[in-house]
Amino acid sequence: MSKKTSYVVAGDSPGSKLARAEQLGVPVLDPDAFERLLAEGPPAGS
Repeated sequence: MSKKTSYVVAGDSPGSKLARAEQLGVPVLDPDAFERLLAEGPPAGS
């Protein structure tokens, strides 16, 4: 994972990847938000 990572999907037990994403400022999505992203696309301006 790097600053170039677009999103991280975190479920019930995200482990160390969640902490690393937060350190890098990578947006973290829950599974429902990920499904919305797939259905609707990224928010305007992203």
